[in-house]
Amino acid sequence: MKRTFNYTGRQNIKRNHVSITLREDRGTWVFDADLRLAEYRFPRNAEVWLEAHRQNLWMQFAWGTVSDMRPTPNRRLAEFDVPDGILFRVRVVQPPGQEHHKLLGEADGLNFVKAGEASDKRRPLLEPVPDTLGELLWKLDLEHEPPRLLVNIEAKPSWRDLARTQHFLALVYPEVLRRLLTRVLIDEQWAEDDEGPGWQADWVRFARSLGVSLSLPSPDQKQDREAWIDEAVAAFARRHQLRTNLDLTFEEETRP
Repeated sequence: MKRTFNYTGRQNIKRNHVSITLREDRGTWVFDADLRLAEYRFPRNAEVWLEAHRQNLWMQFAWGTVSDMRPTPNRRLAEFDVPDGILFRVRVVQPPGQEHHKLLGEADGLNFVKAGEASDKRRPLLEPVPDTLGELLWKLDLEHEPPRLLVNIEAKPSWRDLARTQHFLALVYPEVLRRLLTRVLIDEQWAEDDEGPGWQADWVRFARSLGVSLSLPSPDQKQDREAWIDEAVAAFARRHQLRTNLDLTFEEETRP
């Protein structure tokens, strides 16, 4: 049963206090979770819920209470054909009473590790996700938090192989970077004092790591910010030698 929550006054649960592990069982992916919520001073009987989501696919799992976590026995991700792009969300909500389901704490956009693989706490900035896109090869999903890059699930030889090609890197990723920085710096007018947790700050830090020579202008300097974005995209192209590597790919493909 789907639960709806009141979002007033929620706490952000730290990502390093949640660990999600996936394992395959008879052709279906099953997840386990380790939650460390002691420091948040939630009511002991507050309900804990976990959710798995990807695009229009969504599953919700009861997880007991803060003081008595009891994961639901059936943690099979039956709605998902492949694990790629699945993200998890943890929600702590008010127990039954006047404000039942009021959201007390949340962690969203949580990645998983597969059982037997080394845990990597670094979050990928942008991970391709398969989706049904008709004749479109890719689409940037800006409605999702954080944004995701959708790749046509019917692409040949596979959506995953397409996303790894030099053609895709050269023709898609600069435009994706431009759109994301425009969303953050122009549309949302991200400011220096906003820097901290969050995908917006991650993308600004990434752009700076490319070696942008310009300092970030203030939010009211739109044209200067647009120039900063242009420089960031150009720096990305230089870092990955996009034209050079694409030329080499064409030469290899046309070589007799």
